[in-house]
Amino acid sequence: MPNATVRFRDVDIKVEVIELLSLVKKYGSLSKAAKLLNIPYSTAFRLIREAEATLSEALIEGVRGGSRGGYSRLTRLGEELLLTFKDDEFKGRLIVASSHDELLSNLVGDYASITWVGSVNGLSMLLVNRAQVAGIHLSSAYGSNLNFLKSLGVLDEVTLVRGYGRVIGIGYRHSLGKLNLRDLVGKIKRGRLVMIKRNPGSGTRILSEAWLREMGVSNPPAISKVAWTHDDVAKAILNGEADYGFITQYHADKWGLEFIEVAKEDFDVVVRRDSMNEAEGLIYSLKGLRGLNIRGYIIGKDIGQVIE
Repeated sequence: MPNATVRFRDVDIKVEVIELLSLVKKYGSLSKAAKLLNIPYSTAFRLIREAEATLSEALIEGVRGGSRGGYSRLTRLGEELLLTFKDDEFKGRLIVASSHDELLSNLVGDYASITWVGSVNGLSMLLVNRAQVAGIHLSSAYGSNLNFLKSLGVLDEVTLVRGYGRVIGIGYRHSLGKLNLRDLVGKIKRGRLVMIKRNPGSGTRILSEAWLREMGVSNPPAISKVAWTHDDVAKAILNGEADYGFITQYHADKWGLEFIEVAKEDFDVVVRRDSMNEAEGLIYSLKGLRGLNIRGYIIGKDIGQVIE
């Protein structure tokens, strides 16, 4: 996702700073804001300090003691900056910020605006009210997507709607021949294969890093650019830029890649509680998938149901 800025007092301020300020205002903590945006606290601190240096004035101040036991709050300048950043109204279109998925793209159709930013990034956009719906798949890392939301303590703000399962694994170029998992991992460990990684904050990036660690692989050779979608992964492999990447079975088939399954995961939909009415059409479309058989997907009878 390209770097974005907002113009404020004749200087450019990174949108990440706006997102941090919005979350600090809501939760009173820069460390929690950093966690929700899936960035290190040191990065969040640096972003705020850089913006403050540019503006020559503080954006956040600490408050000690009191009933809240110490917290952070926005300064007058921080509040002013937050107020100036007002995205256009939704204009009747559902705003979806999601991990990339072909079925979700087809379901959304023309009545929504969708951007592929990754699971964690999409949820962060929901929490700062820059989107109404997010598609996430973090069940492999947290046991379930519900557990992930519970770990963040955000279930009072969002609702989890059951989606479907996906088969995910490693797609690789045909010229490597038919490989079994052991042979593929061996080549990766020996540094003979170059990887295309997904963007930070994506569920696939989180899954791939955890799986590679489990296989005893650390810092595998990879090209410098990252892929924001499964299609981007496939294109990098077909173009000869990379040898392999983590991808859904559906997209491996779509682009004609060799494929080795790694896991089955849940892809669910998160909706802001104040946007459930706007998301009714999408939820209805989800339920319409019930009974379909689509290679690479696992569609259960509970699709479209609220998970609590």
